[in-house]
Amino acid sequence: MNLPESRAAALSVTVVRDESALLVLQPAWESLEDQAVEYGLYVTWGYVHHAWQHLAEPGHALWVMAVHDDAERLVGVLPLVRVPERHYGMTVQVLRHIGIWEGDRPGLLALDDADRVWSVLWRELVALRSEWQVLDLRELVSGCWPLRELVRPGRGFSSETLPDIEAPYQRLDGDWALHVATRRDAVQAQWARMQQRLQLEQPGACMVVAQGPDDIVEALERYLALEQALVQAGGGVTIGSDPRRAAFYRAWLPGLARRGDAAVWLLASDGGELAGLIRLRCGDTWIERHACYDPAHADITPSLLLTVEALQQAFESTAEDSTLVSVREPEGASASVLDWYDGRSLTRRLSVWNLQSRLGPIALLKGLGSKFRG
Repeated sequence: MNLPESRAAALSVTVVRDESALLVLQPAWESLEDQAVEYGLYVTWGYVHHAWQHLAEPGHALWVMAVHDDAERLVGVLPLVRVPERHYGMTVQVLRHIGIWEGDRPGLLALDDADRVWSVLWRELVALRSEWQVLDLRELVSGCWPLRELVRPGRGFSSETLPDIEAPYQRLDGDWALHVATRRDAVQAQWARMQQRLQLEQPGACMVVAQGPDDIVEALERYLALEQALVQAGGGVTIGSDPRRAAFYRAWLPGLARRGDAAVWLLASDGGELAGLIRLRCGDTWIERHACYDPAHADITPSLLLTVEALQQAFESTAEDSTLVSVREPEGASASVLDWYDGRSLTRRLSVWNLQSRLGPIALLKGLGSKFRG
């Protein structure tokens, strides 16, 4: 599990616990983002800063673990948050990725050797075990260090792994025409009928793409207005139903747009928006992060039309993958965007319990692990 002491000693870990220290770390963190081989959108400084500002709740504690080498160069970051939760009449301190708040598979930021960084991070977590009772890592990808090494975390700890999110994805090999040709005949025929129906019922319909920092916020407001119809129709939790999440996206998206890593797509007609899509880009991957539709036009499945149109554009870009995270479709719809995505990425959730804390006897006697599966 652990690296030889001579190697690991070259790295040191500090825990950033307040926003002022987070601001100090910004230049080095953003420089690391440009060089890292282990990278994700939800471990970037911009995401963590805006998420902490807008999504943190009373009682949450910032817990960003920064790894430096012996030349004081930042070589790794694990952005966590410590959350107090009540179980069995006591407060349990749980460490989680801050990226799980509004992200997907947050992982780790590392300059080169991610395993080495994880190993040193775990050593520091063990040293600080008096400050936490549960380490709850979600949406871990197959083969990562925690799933290999923390299945048996060592004396004084217990762990459990469970299946987590299944993320549809599509490799962008070949071209769009070939991808369409590999769909089932029924899917191809249905797609053609949907396009024809859209043209007949909404002859003025067009795609509007906002991808610059000046116009993306206006497009986001149109997206949020479209979501309100879903809220009123009982369409489930949306960004706009939580003012904190809406504020987070207003703050975060313009910075991403400046780098070419965000866009808001709208399927608009003369009567207003029919569907909306928030797209993000992380390196070679397009992330279809949120989609919504006007329930008054659910019968023409506008969110499917818009998302598949975005997939076509992805095939024409330099990206290598497209992944779906939270795309809403009308209940009982005869067609699904999943028909256009061939792959499924399975992730796992790892819970590590600190048995030398007050939680230990409860975890052993009452199976507290099940309490953290929700």
